[in-house]
Amino acid sequence: MSSENKVYYGKYFVAKKSESDSQFNDSSAFTLGWRPGQPEFSATIDSCTIDGGGASEGLKLSFCKNIKIQNSQIYGGSEDCVDIVRGENIYFYNCTFFANPDTKQHVTVKGGARNITFKNCKFIGSFKNWWNGACIDLGNWTDYDDVDRPKTRDIKIVDCEMQNVTFPLLCRRLYANSPIVQNTQGLGLMIPSWAVSIFWFLQRKGWLGKRRRFPESWLKIYDFEL
Repeated sequence: MSSENKVYYGKYFVAKKSESDSQFNDSSAFTLGWRPGQPEFSATIDSCTIDGGGASEGLKLSFCKNIKIQNSQIYGGSEDCVDIVRGENIYFYNCTFFANPDTKQHVTVKGGARNITFKNCKFIGSFKNWWNGACIDLGNWTDYDDVDRPKTRDIKIVDCEMQNVTFPLLCRRLYANSPIVQNTQGLGLMIPSWAVSIFWFLQRKGWLGKRRRFPESWLKIYDFEL
């Protein structure tokens, strides 16, 4: 199957003010998303500024694969600078992630996303709560986890650094394999599997956090995700 290569060079993306009254504010400055049955694509984002101020995220990648982001600045919203849910083969090179005072994490990678690399990147500014955040948060809950999905895995953090981060937590691991970290300083917090199991149970029951119930077709796990 042929694949379109989308190229974004020197662009400035800014979040539009959300007019939704929903408790689920999924707005972002720039979103790339794919679903099975849609035309496949790869993408390169080069020398861009993505400003998530006033939204949930700067950059949202939903079920994407073969994405390269380089030489770019990404500013966080009320949730993250970057939110990656499902997908694979995503590469960040020479990017800078700026947290604002309300940003919970610089980057979240979840939903079984895999093969994600951060190389020569900077994480600037403290995340909102030192006890519930990280520069890179791995394998946190998504509503796709109502079924037993594969873990978030194959994460590499190479030649990166934190600046002006009060609590130097580089990564936090929940439902994920441990990342490979090379030439990068920072703490790693590995949440015990029993604690993650309890967290998942409470989320699935709807007794914790905000919940959406996705239709069964949305929860399907495809062979290429395994």
